[in-house]
Amino acid sequence: MSETNESTEDRNAAVARAAKASLRSWARAERAGLMRHGAAEKSAAVTAAVRASAAYQAARTVACYRAFGSELDLSALASGATGNQGKRFVWPRTHEAPRAHLTLHAVADVNEPNAWERHRFGQLEPKSDSPPVDPRDVDLVLVPGLAFDGRGHRLGYGKGYYDALLPLLRPDAVVVGVALDALVVPDVPHDERDFPVRYLVTESGWRDTVTEEAVASAATSGQLG
Repeated sequence: MSETNESTEDRNAAVARAAKASLRSWARAERAGLMRHGAAEKSAAVTAAVRASAAYQAARTVACYRAFGSELDLSALASGATGNQGKRFVWPRTHEAPRAHLTLHAVADVNEPNAWERHRFGQLEPKSDSPPVDPRDVDLVLVPGLAFDGRGHRLGYGKGYYDALLPLLRPDAVVVGVALDALVVPDVPHDERDFPVRYLVTESGWRDTVTEEAVASAATSGQLG
């Protein structure tokens, strides 16, 4: 690769980082404001949309997350009080060495108080002795994000944890981005290291994403323009 190409790629990467940082700042503030009122109702609506989806109903092992800050809370899916429909639920633990990555661990009932510990970032995680689960065993993963676009590109917190986890899933695993309607934006800056989601679920329901392949196919066939 020539020095010119390298410098162009470096500039493009720097522009993308700056755009992400600006969007991330806006999305944090926007989500915090939107979740200040009606957070429980919004989380319940998203939870209901997940439960109603065919992909969720068919899944045997589901990777969920413990909500932190203003994130949508889907933990009722794994509540013994409301019934988990016989599914196995797995949850992420955060690791920073040798690089930023997540491991998955089984916790059957989210309401089990002795199953969790608080990470230094503030979120609850399975204890270190929780049974580990191979990502290839996961049928469906619910991925939190600050914002998504209609093609499934995700804006996370900037550490790359889910970008490291998602490629480890089976090719047929269902990857679902979780967000508020207002945070599905026209475009999220991305590069080849960013892993897109296949579906989005918001308070207004479950939706398919428009993949890059579908866009290219439509353009070739003259459906776009």
